[in-house]
Amino acid sequence: MERITRADDRVHRPAGPWTPTVHRLLEHAHGQGFVGVPEPISLGDTLETVSFVPGTAGDYPWNQDIASEAALVTTARMLRHYHDAAQDYPRSDADVWSQAERAPVETIVHGDFAPYNCVYDGIAAVGIIDFDTAHPGPRVWDVASAVYRFAPFTTGLVEGGSASLEHRLGRAAEFCRAYGLDARSRSVLVETMVSSLVALVTTIETEAAAGDPKFVSDLRHGHVELYRADVAFIEEHADAIAAAVA
Repeated sequence: MERITRADDRVHRPAGPWTPTVHRLLEHAHGQGFVGVPEPISLGDTLETVSFVPGTAGDYPWNQDIASEAALVTTARMLRHYHDAAQDYPRSDADVWSQAERAPVETIVHGDFAPYNCVYDGIAAVGIIDFDTAHPGPRVWDVASAVYRFAPFTTGLVEGGSASLEHRLGRAAEFCRAYGLDARSRSVLVETMVSSLVALVTTIETEAAAGDPKFVSDLRHGHVELYRADVAFIEEHADAIAAAVA
């Protein structure tokens, strides 16, 4: 299994059937003036090479800058700018995505928008990486993922996971405000969070059963149990979350 490696200002990553389409997406984003994504450099049979996006990834545990309200706001604005740049991507029959299209199609969503796929310069979000799960879909699919991860609405031991519900609700509302999420999308945010987590559990279990080592590891390390517990937590507080982001 190929690994992700970096050499100076270039990153070498495993390529899949969807990688040529992702390269066209990244080129389109750059053409629209959104330069906070990797720039495609080359594509081989098993590896792709893209530019390195300088900064600090939002891996756990977060540092003080990435946990800040300013980082939350700049992340939301960055996601909005990416969605705006990708909304007129010229789709074609040649496109291959790793995920199924989701209706209503409003843009090309990232598909795994989370702190670890965002890049920061201090408190400012400056980039988005790892577009393997990009696919046509509604903006709220990425926003729901972001709200789940950044509020955060998790029972796990991650940054902010022990914060009060009131604090998490405030961060969820602030993310939606900074993004400029429309009323219809806000009305389905909670159910979209749940749907995305259920889809993630299904993917882990299916791919682990097929022998994919990454998902076998995820299953072994209790990710499925965590996501199911998070679904229960979100459903328990669904009314409060919906009211906060309305």
